[in-house]
Amino acid sequence: MGSTSDRRSDTVVTPATTSDHHPNDDADLDHPSGMVRTLSWRDGIVFALNMPIGLFLTLGYTVGAIGGWTAITIWGVACLFALLQNNLFAEMASMFPDRSGGISVYAYEGWKRHFAPLGAIAAFGYWMGWSLSLSVEGVVLGTLVERAFFPDNNISIHLPIGHDLGLPYLIAIAAIVAAWALNYFGVKIAAGVARITGALLVIGLLVLVVGPFVSPNADFQMSRITWQGTTEVMDWKVIVVWFYITAWTTYGTEVCASFTAEYKDPVSDATKALRRSAVMILGIYLLVPYVVCGALGEQVIGDNPVNYIGIAFERILGGYAWMGEIPIMAAFIIAMMTATADGGRSLCGIARSGGTIKQLGVLNRYGVPGRALTTDMIINIAVLILLGEPIAILLASNLGYLSAVTLAVGAFVLLRRDLPDAPRPVRLPSHWVYIAAALFLVNCFIITVGILNPGLTGYGGVQETITGIGILMIACVLWYFRQRFQDRSTIAWRVRD
Repeated sequence: MGSTSDRRSDTVVTPATTSDHHPNDDADLDHPSGMVRTLSWRDGIVFALNMPIGLFLTLGYTVGAIGGWTAITIWGVACLFALLQNNLFAEMASMFPDRSGGISVYAYEGWKRHFAPLGAIAAFGYWMGWSLSLSVEGVVLGTLVERAFFPDNNISIHLPIGHDLGLPYLIAIAAIVAAWALNYFGVKIAAGVARITGALLVIGLLVLVVGPFVSPNADFQMSRITWQGTTEVMDWKVIVVWFYITAWTTYGTEVCASFTAEYKDPVSDATKALRRSAVMILGIYLLVPYVVCGALGEQVIGDNPVNYIGIAFERILGGYAWMGEIPIMAAFIIAMMTATADGGRSLCGIARSGGTIKQLGVLNRYGVPGRALTTDMIINIAVLILLGEPIAILLASNLGYLSAVTLAVGAFVLLRRDLPDAPRPVRLPSHWVYIAAALFLVNCFIITVGILNPGLTGYGGVQETITGIGILMIACVLWYFRQRFQDRSTIAWRVRD
């Protein structure tokens, strides 16, 4: 594309077919044709349906602390940021249509010419943000299943190391293995299961949003929604720190970019999935908190930060409330499959770019990164057995995830400057460079305030921040090992093509 397209008011999208692509540089001996192109943009949106899990996990704590209107405003602004960022990622996805790994790869490609370790940090932080959510989601799913169907069980397995494994943990381990299996044997299988569970989730969300207005047992009152919550002093730092904590629940629609190499039409499908999923999540994050707060009240939600969804379904469905919990369980299944798929592709993509050990960049005979997926599974099972509730690690990984997103946004500006003539089937108008720069600076500000004031919300402390920084430093070690010992090359702090 020439500079003329930069001045157009609309995005330029060049239709792409398989024959238009460059040869797949991702091919290897395990799967000579590379990733299998079987997905449509609708499959990408189904995978993005994992994002309501973040809402379910954080709504109770957020609303109870800062009030419904404040929480809704934070989520709304974060979702708008996500929509803008997804437009940037759509252009970068069109630059690398045969690359797996999504924004972690874009961050590496953008920063490697300036300071290569930053790209490795972005990739590893992105992987940690997605992958370690498996442990927490598995335990919560196990708890939901136990309370709904096996409330009186006394199952417990004693281990010589770690802690005793009750039924929720056994269910969590089984769910992690199932998420691995559904991904390991081909992405189409995972997409098919995700469609079914996604349909259940949509039904559950509709009941949750419409039910309080039509059920005789529910009572919606807007007066129950406030701006304050239980926080005594509401200043800008409190709001920014809550934004820092909840941003991972809204930015995650970028996951659609991770499957670019597996879409039937990488350019068109990735663009549609990124934009439409961001709009979908914006609607969900505005409607669900509004209705739930008005139906239950902030006090009830704050006192029951985990069980408030069950209470809502009890008021809507009465004795059939268990039917409302099944869609929530379905949402956790989607989230675990997506986290496994995205984490594996992130590791694979950065390994193929030279940013981490090369063994993780191998595809299996089903056309998916089997070794990276298996690494995800083993690490998460170990976390469950050794650490029990891995909330601290999940919160620490939030720093890695937001750093990855921020570096990927900055990579947009760098790629426009360093590779101005590179093919971009999707090319945004030139003013998007300034939008990207503004988003980069805002995200940097949010991360800085968040890590310097971790105790303002009671959600974490200095220990979690230090752990998060330590996790990111592991990326530098693996990057150094790859460069020095596997590639046997001189350490290149700046990589030129």
